[in-house]
Amino acid sequence: MPVERSTAVGGYVAPLDGIRAVAAVMVVLFHAQVGFVSGDLGVDIFFVLSGFLITGILLRSGGDGHMSYRRFYVRRALRLLPAYFAVLAFSVVADFVWNSGGTLKGAVFSLAYVSNWAAGQEIGLGLLAHTWSLSIEEQFYLVWPLLLMWLIRRAGSRADRLVVSVAVLVALTLVATVLCWVLGLSVGFTWNSTFCRGSQLLAGALLAVWVTARHAEGHHAVPGSAAVGTTGLLSLLGLVAVSWMSWEDPWVTILVRWPLVTILTVALIVCCISPSRQLVNRMLGSRPMVATGRVSYGLYLWHFPVLVLVDSTLGLNTWGPRLLGLAITAVIVPMSYRYIERPFLALKTEPGTPLGRALRLAPESARVRA
Repeated sequence: MPVERSTAVGGYVAPLDGIRAVAAVMVVLFHAQVGFVSGDLGVDIFFVLSGFLITGILLRSGGDGHMSYRRFYVRRALRLLPAYFAVLAFSVVADFVWNSGGTLKGAVFSLAYVSNWAAGQEIGLGLLAHTWSLSIEEQFYLVWPLLLMWLIRRAGSRADRLVVSVAVLVALTLVATVLCWVLGLSVGFTWNSTFCRGSQLLAGALLAVWVTARHAEGHHAVPGSAAVGTTGLLSLLGLVAVSWMSWEDPWVTILVRWPLVTILTVALIVCCISPSRQLVNRMLGSRPMVATGRVSYGLYLWHFPVLVLVDSTLGLNTWGPRLLGLAITAVIVPMSYRYIERPFLALKTEPGTPLGRALRLAPESARVRA
């Protein structure tokens, strides 16, 4: 999933990459039919973490209610599009070779970042069925910076007003989700709706706003106490436990599991951004977890078409094909990161390149009022 560099309000936090790793592994093993019977909740974790990270970036660059939208969207494009386009192209070609069906149509919806609405209407997306979550995030990225800058200017110097405003937005998205159930709307529509999934993204955003408000008041947002570390460990164990539970009724999943996973993820993030060196921080901040978290976007993108192709040819009902699909994914993902993603990521930080100079000058030359 496309989350920005794992940075809290005050700087880089390695355990946040570990959370990305946990979420990605849950999703991959779920699709490989290796444990995690509800491993799709890794997407829920990604949504919360993405909302937290993106809002942190926006608050650092536009804390006064103004920011360079050009700079923000160019950086997002450099982060997201190269690997995304590569997977779209691979999937279309693979669909032509293996005749898996529906992928060309899925590529059109995915290219426009509206595949979630197509999935909500039960339109098949072929090898690109997993792009629904990426479409939701991209729609959030389009709207949230503008809305957040407006809320910041409305709040003025009152940071608490901004916290309350974002909390109200979270409540509204929760109400929208309940209304879908009350009105008898389809599970598919609700599951793929940006408005309903917004509760998870905005919950992460609310945490980022609250942390920023605490810092602005001169306080540590989270104490580095043993209680915080214990809460974080219990939250991580809770997420793993929930991912192993079978949720038969989809509406129970939506109305109960979604909020539960959101709360547990928020608690885990709080632990990770605390100065604590408790066990959960050391686990999530370990080199293997951080390394996996850094390639989690490519891991999410590539694993699904690979596993679907293996399933269509060999089936995934035995360990041999499962391990083959995971092995192919394990080979492709580092190559994608090294040769597709990293060259474009470097453009974000290399001041000597024309794009790097443009990005460096963007705050002065393209400063826009929301």
